[in-house]
Amino acid sequence: MPKPLARAVADLLYPLRCAGCGAFDTALCQPCEAALQPATGPGRCGHCSAAWDGTEFCPRCFHLQHIARIHAAFEMTGPARRLVHRLKYSYYTALAPVMARLLRDSLPSIEASASFAVPLHPSRLKERGFNQSELLLRQALASAPAPGLLRTRRTDRQVGQHFAARRTNIGGAFTYRGPALRGQTVVLVDDVVTTGATVSECATALLDAGAREVHVVAFARASYDTTSTAPIED
Repeated sequence: MPKPLARAVADLLYPLRCAGCGAFDTALCQPCEAALQPATGPGRCGHCSAAWDGTEFCPRCFHLQHIARIHAAFEMTGPARRLVHRLKYSYYTALAPVMARLLRDSLPSIEASASFAVPLHPSRLKERGFNQSELLLRQALASAPAPGLLRTRRTDRQVGQHFAARRTNIGGAFTYRGPALRGQTVVLVDDVVTTGATVSECATALLDAGAREVHVVAFARASYDTTSTAPIED
């Protein structure tokens, strides 16, 4: 049975369960929603939304010079981490409207001419049956993603790779084949930003197409340890 059909059958046969704690009859219960840790306000980097108590920008921003700013709703921990993983890896698409609502409520006002979702490679899109970033964009921003941003090379999964390996793995994987962006401010939507390697590569492709600046919007931000050489699991 094809995966999209299998998911539709499962949605009919099985009741909703909270992605955070497993409570019945809801995709996200109120206690788990209340436990989400905001990635905004004091104690967060003003450029990339990662946890940061210092002044100016945090060390995680050093390689994100192609991005005007990363606007993330929640820290990638606890219920937020479970939401991201259940949507992406367990195909629990009932979470998409819930996550989109939470993301929309946390978004600043960004005057943008076009919005893009971080694309999947066609082979991975066929396997999964949906692009979780596109689901969030469509429902959080109430619009369809602009055409033209493509993933032209299938890469290994980023999860479990350390920072340098992630940048090498994703390098040159994206291109833009749409209308010239000619000085436009654009939004790029993803479910989670960890090292920022993926959104940075996408931003480079959009800037090369003429965009003036790229703002990244993400449901979650992982505040990884910049001094660690261990594999990053988010």
